Parts: sequence; C-alpha cells; structure tokens
Amino acid sequence: MASEKPLWPLLADAPSDADLSRCVHCGLCLNACPTYLITGLEVESPRGRIHMAKLVSDGRSELTASIQAHWELCLQCRACEAICPSGVPYGRIQEGARAQLDAAAPVGKNARRIRKFVLRNVVARPRVLATVVAPARWYANTRARGLVRRLLRGRLRVIESQLPHRVGAPFRATTGGTDADRADGVLFTGCVMGELFGNVHRATERVYERAGIRLSAAAGQGCCGALHAHDGDLEFARRLARKNIAALERTTGPIVVNSAGCGAAMKEYGDLLANDEPWARRAQAFGARVKDASELLSPTQGGAFAGTVAYQDACHLVHAQRIKDGPRALLASLEGCEMIETPGADVCCGAAGIYSLVQPAMSAELRKRKSDQFAAAMPAVIVTANPGCHMQYEAAVREAGIQARVMHLMEVLDEAGSDDRVG
Repeated sequence: MASEKPLWPLLADAPSDADLSRCVHCGLCLNACPTYLITGLEVESPRGRIHMAKLVSDGRSELTASIQAHWELCLQCRACEAICPSGVPYGRIQEGARAQLDAAAPVGKNARRIRKFVLRNVVARPRVLATVVAPARWYANTRARGLVRRLLRGRLRVIESQLPHRVGAPFRATTGGTDADRADGVLFTGCVMGELFGNVHRATERVYERAGIRLSAAAGQGCCGALHAHDGDLEFARRLARKNIAALERTTGPIVVNSAGCGAAMKEYGDLLANDEPWARRAQAFGARVKDASELLSPTQGGAFAGTVAYQDACHLVHAQRIKDGPRALLASLEGCEMIETPGADVCCGAAGIYSLVQPAMSAELRKRKSDQFAAAMPAVIVTANPGCHMQYEAAVREAGIQARVMHLMEVLDEAGSDDRVG
C-alpha cells in the first residue's frame, strides 16, 4: 500500500508528479539512450529510471542503493528528451532525482561530499581554480610530457591523455580587451573553459570581430552552475545563476557561449529559478539572451580550411539546445573542408561533465565506440563545441592510434578566416 506522502528526502526539489506522468512508456527513448545501447538493460534506460522515480514518488519504494546506482549511471545527455513524443522533461527529472541523492544518498555519502566540496570550492571559485589548473597547463606544454605518459597506467593514463596537446594562456572575465560600452554582445567565459581553453575564447572573439560583432568579457560573471545542477546541488547552482544574472543583465546584446553545457544550463535559468519569485522573471529574460556561439554566424562569411573534418555533436547542443545543422553548415561553407559523418555523431562520448571521473567504466565504453569510429573514418580534424567532449576526444584519438587534431568549432572558423592567429 502506498504511503500518504512521497518518500523524497528533499521534497522541494523532487521530480514532480506532473513531469513523471508525461512518460507513457512507449519505449522510443531506448535506442537513443547511450547506457541502454551499451547494457541492453531496461533499468539503464530513461523509461526505467523514470519508473523508479515514480515508485519513490508514489511511496511504493524507498530510495535504495540500487535505484541510486541506476540514476547515477545516467549521463544526462538528454538524447531521450529530444526524441520523446510526449515531451518528457527528462533533464529536469534527473536533476531532481540527483538532488535527492545529494540530500540523502543511500550509499557513497563521503564520495558525494568530496565532489560537492570540490565543485563548490574549486570549480566555482576562480582564484582557487586558476591555482589548481596552472600545473596542468604547465605540464600539457612541457617537453617531458611524452616521457611521463609512457610511465602512467590505468585511469591516470586516461586522465593524462584527455589534456589537450597544447593549453594556451587563460582567458578570464574582465573587459576582454574590448570597450564594454561599445560592445555588441557579451562573451561568457565560464570556469574550466576560461582556464583550460582560453584559446577558444580568443578564437571566438576574432571570429565574431570578423563578422562585425564586438564581444566584451564583462566582469563579475563566473561558473554557470551546470556541473553542480547535474550532480544534484541545485541550491548552489541557483546561487551561481543569480550571480551571473546580476553581473550580466545590465549589458546589452546576446550572451555568446561557446560551451554547449554552459549554454544549455544558462538558457534554462528560468526553469532553475522558476520558484524564486524575485528572480524568476529576470532569469527568463536572461535565458532568452543566451546564444550558442554558432547561432549568430552566417555560413556565407567564407574562409578556407583544407582537410577532412568529422563534426561530433555535443549532447547539450544537439539534444538540449536542439542545434544540429548550423555548425555543420558553417563547416561545409569553408573552401577545402571535406565533411565526414561518422555513425553516432550525436551519441554521447562519455565525458558528461565529471562523469568520466565518477563512472570510468561506462565512460570508457562510450569513448571506445568513438575511437573505433575515428579509426575507421580517419578524419584529419575532429570538431566539437564543448570542453568535456574536447578532452574525451583527445583520449579517443590516442586510443584510435590516428593522427587527428581535436578542435573547437570556433578554432576551425578562426583558422579558416585568418593566417594571423594567436593561441
């Protein structure tokens, strides 16, 4: 017999019955789900995970260690959401489910506390993050890297292989060298993106400058909160959202984001703060201004980029933001650029924020699928639009044993438009 009240540890952020009831168990999500494709298990499908949430919500099950394991294996790639005919908001459901684990996980409490501490006190604190990343930047650019790599084994070797071949100088929120009062839009700098992929931010500025759009990296902005929300720390994600809204709402023009995960999270600030009356309307207005870096560019701008290119969809770009054709059109417009479509280009690579660290086995399975596809297609360049994917593809290329550059879409467009480039 069902209990009178749901057994959610954190009822305020629990998946709503309205969201859960939208799933009609049709099964169309199964073959879109990466973990189902690997395991073939119903419990590792969106439909299975929603069923478990419904059991808890109806009081027919406690929040068990088994349910926790199935929820935590989810990549939150939202491929199921994009294909669902009933419009099930799976991303919102999964974030609500993770919030329950954040509040009262049946097992692994210490590991979750450590993750929460790192995400709050390292990733979301610019000075601390800069200090932590500095040694990795130095190591990525040192000549001794090849020797060290040969000595590493297991997970350490995988983590090392995810570092880009070269890490440029950091790019931090200031005025970005552009007069903010005369800027046409804002460049969102983020956290890890600005520290490890500063070259992508600089490339984005140059690409937009050539398109006649001046971007300012306005001060006061910071981490978008996506990693925190995905791990269930919705309270802190809301805090970061408010900070970004307060910092950027007085600017004008679009807020340009070149990290797919950040862009998806920021476009959905309205949902995140829907129950926060003082901020809800401001969050909706803010989200409407957020644009992926590919959205405002025209494929008629021209440029040349010789070579075979395999574009890989970032999950939160293609499934959450529903942007698929635009980046391909930009690449196809470049003189000499030969596009290669690999099977499953829109299937998750297994990076998924911190997923490759907390679920290494499943992440490796998904990365292996990509490396096999790259080995078969032999592209000269693999293009993505998200930092986590970028790092996962660096490892996949090494596992495939091929010579291929991994580049952000903005880096390709920048290289195609100018011979005077700076890293």
